[in-house]
Amino acid sequence: MTFDQFPALLAVTRADVIGIVHFLVALYLSLSVHEAAHAWMANRCGDDTARLMGRMTLNPFVHIDPIGTVLMPLIMVVSSFAMPGVHLPLIGWAKPVPVNPVRFRNMRRGEILVSFAGPASNFILAACAFAICAVIVSSLGIVNPDTQGGYGTSTERMLETGTYTVQERIGQGLYEFIFSLLVLNLILGLFNLIPIAPLDGSHILRVFVSRRAAEAIDRLLMPPFNLLALLFVALPLVRLAYTPVYFALVDVISSLMR
Repeated sequence: MTFDQFPALLAVTRADVIGIVHFLVALYLSLSVHEAAHAWMANRCGDDTARLMGRMTLNPFVHIDPIGTVLMPLIMVVSSFAMPGVHLPLIGWAKPVPVNPVRFRNMRRGEILVSFAGPASNFILAACAFAICAVIVSSLGIVNPDTQGGYGTSTERMLETGTYTVQERIGQGLYEFIFSLLVLNLILGLFNLIPIAPLDGSHILRVFVSRRAAEAIDRLLMPPFNLLALLFVALPLVRLAYTPVYFALVDVISSLMR
């Protein structure tokens, strides 16, 4: 970022700040649910390591990784304003939950359940968010921002004009936060199922392949090659799927508007 790009940061609007807060709260909530689900399932399968370490909780401060949950999202948010033409991929993670598979009552079953618990929790959270969005849109008659020229434009109008009722203002703000939660959790759930270490999908894959195949995969995707695969294969695939998924959700929810 150069000196002449600082004015872009100073030009952040109130709606931009609200959008950033929505995103960060949704991110921390989603990551906390994801990690707590791993800990809860591990405890159910016989390994209470995470529970005894206080990781079976939705408290985001317990799961925060200084780099993955603070620095990386902050860099992405700042760069989106300092470099409007550059769209950096969202890279973030929480502190991994400690799991000891040896303590599982059934190691194979435990590996699958604990690994899938994280993405499954994101899909469940996304389903709940979708249901809430549908109720808000159909009952309050709020303006779906994506039908009016892009996400966040309706919030901008609400803040600058007095043409909206208090009910509509509250409904709109709640809708945009819940919609952020919906999209984010769908992306997180799908991304974590990709079979590249250290994502959950890699642990699930190891259960279904032979030991020789698992060792071959480990050799092929050993650090730093797994990180390169995440950056240049996994993230582009998720980004490619993001737009059609996003607007498909918008179309479905928009159809519920009264």
